[in-house]
Amino acid sequence: MSDNNGYDRSSVIHGGDVYRNNVELDFSVSLNPEPIPSEVENAAFRGVYAMDRYPDPLYTELRQAIAAFEEVDPDEVLCGNGASELIMGIVHAVMPRKALIVSPCYAGYEIALAAAGAEVEEYMLDEGNDFKPDAGFLDMIEDDTDLIFLGNPNNPVGNLIDEDLLETICAKCKETGTVLVLDECFIHLTKRYDQKPDLTDGAIHLRAFTKTFSMPGIRCGYMLSGDRKLLSEVRKHLPEWNVSVVANQAGIAAAKVLKDTDYLERSVRNINRLRLELVAEAALLRVKMYRSNANYLLIRSRYDLYGPLLSRGILVRKCDNFHGLDDSFIRIGIKSRRDNFELVNAIKEIMKERSEDDI
Repeated sequence: MSDNNGYDRSSVIHGGDVYRNNVELDFSVSLNPEPIPSEVENAAFRGVYAMDRYPDPLYTELRQAIAAFEEVDPDEVLCGNGASELIMGIVHAVMPRKALIVSPCYAGYEIALAAAGAEVEEYMLDEGNDFKPDAGFLDMIEDDTDLIFLGNPNNPVGNLIDEDLLETICAKCKETGTVLVLDECFIHLTKRYDQKPDLTDGAIHLRAFTKTFSMPGIRCGYMLSGDRKLLSEVRKHLPEWNVSVVANQAGIAAAKVLKDTDYLERSVRNINRLRLELVAEAALLRVKMYRSNANYLLIRSRYDLYGPLLSRGILVRKCDNFHGLDDSFIRIGIKSRRDNFELVNAIKEIMKERSEDDI
């Protein structure tokens, strides 16, 4: 289906498409339910007032702020217009002939790999193990594996990779000369929120302020790597002014909040409480919720939920375009308690209607 400008509506593959739907509550995006700090909000407004200036093409102050929080060198930081731009930059810098991903996973990896003409191998995760990456993945890493994308936590499930397994994966990638990208864009909203990246592991650590501060409209992602030559190569594939003055100012403030306050600890505590409440409701809703450490939940239902929820003004992430999933799966971002229970009540209504139809 195309609109008047020739864009294929099916190309909108992620959540957050409130532009073509009548949406009152958007559960299709996974954002921090904690209110955005005033320091970050005010900084973004300062950026708006600086719109008459070109952005700093080296975003020096932003890299310094991120480096101070992440405890790395500023020269080990590369920023982008969201993590998605960096994913594309990494792929075009490496130009892999063969790449490896797990499935289901974030669709952006395969889009970027397809743009570079890479052959993509998939390691299918086991639903019986709640789609958690396991040691079988190691056997897929071979000498001709050029690039790996691995979500930690994985999207759309929300589970974290076992730390011993992750260490072994990093070691094997060093042996095979494989570039390993650890997508950690949700890591700050999990129990590992205070874990600093160990850049001696050889991996690229991909992170973002988007989810942590609930500001997807301000695109500000960053990657961390001890391989400065690789960072330089990726930079060549990014536009010169790829971080706007608004994103720059908001990002500086965000990094300082993360370093100097307990914002992350409070956020994770709140997310854990809200997630447990939703999991407790799952038994009553007769749906399966898969184990998650993040601010989103993968749900499977015997009944279609996407359409009936959307008719009630509630948008969830339809998961049939994730490899290994079908239209019985949806993903929901964890929102405020009030919004969560509005979703729960809507699902209860749908279940009641479907049960009556089955009689």
